[in-house]
Amino acid sequence: MTGHSLGGWAVVLFFFLSGFLIVQSAERRTAAAFWAARARRILPGLAVALVASLGLAILSGATPPTIEAARYILRGLSLVGLEHQITGAYASNPYPHAVNGPLWSLQYEVAAYLICFAAVRLRLLCSPVGAEALLALAIGLAVFAPIPPGRLATFAPLFLAFALGMTAWRFRTSIALHPALLLPPILAAFLGFGTTLGDVIGTAAFCYGVLLLAFRTPALDLKEDISYGVYIYGWPVAQTLVTLLPRVTPIELAVLSIVCTLPIARASWSYVERPALPLRSKVA
Repeated sequence: MTGHSLGGWAVVLFFFLSGFLIVQSAERRTAAAFWAARARRILPGLAVALVASLGLAILSGATPPTIEAARYILRGLSLVGLEHQITGAYASNPYPHAVNGPLWSLQYEVAAYLICFAAVRLRLLCSPVGAEALLALAIGLAVFAPIPPGRLATFAPLFLAFALGMTAWRFRTSIALHPALLLPPILAAFLGFGTTLGDVIGTAAFCYGVLLLAFRTPALDLKEDISYGVYIYGWPVAQTLVTLLPRVTPIELAVLSIVCTLPIARASWSYVERPALPLRSKVA
């Protein structure tokens, strides 16, 4: 109905929540502490996941030369030019050679961190006008996203979601959350989906709906944060399952992927991610 996959909307959700949380981290931390927190949260878990993904790819039949394997790990840790394919990996799968596809969004996440950090240091969010100007810039980039080439076109709609999260945090004491307010943008979005303006309105409506749902449902006191582990292990687990069970149906694959990924994500949090965080540090 929207012209976008569920996976695409999930990425939008991730960037919106990230913008809402990361701006808080940038406001309360020094520059060194902020970037150290980002590195501790991302790199240890990613490093282990890259090695594990490479190992699963080799078990699936991949035969990468040493230089290719090393390049996969090093480029992944650079967060700039992540490699997604390894020669011979998952060769008979519907997505052949793709070792850990979802990691593509990490480089755009870090780019959004840079803009967020700069906005906080320039005190743009201290005034309503500054926050609105930043959001207007994000909307402008998203509206004209088809025009710029390459990575900028990919980044524009993601940064819109991130900027909406930052703006929601800035105006957190004055945003009215009511289901009736969600109906007009949803209608406008459906009338305009397939156009850049319709997509912008749809993104805003979606993010507002997330806030509405989050603050009108009971809060859960989660002792573990397995979200990152699900993100970095879900794809290679699914690829491995398809290799082992080539006739698996989509629903079966979804269920099996969740069942198999959750304990791995929990182990990643318990033995890799949480130990890398400073004591008494918040996840964001």
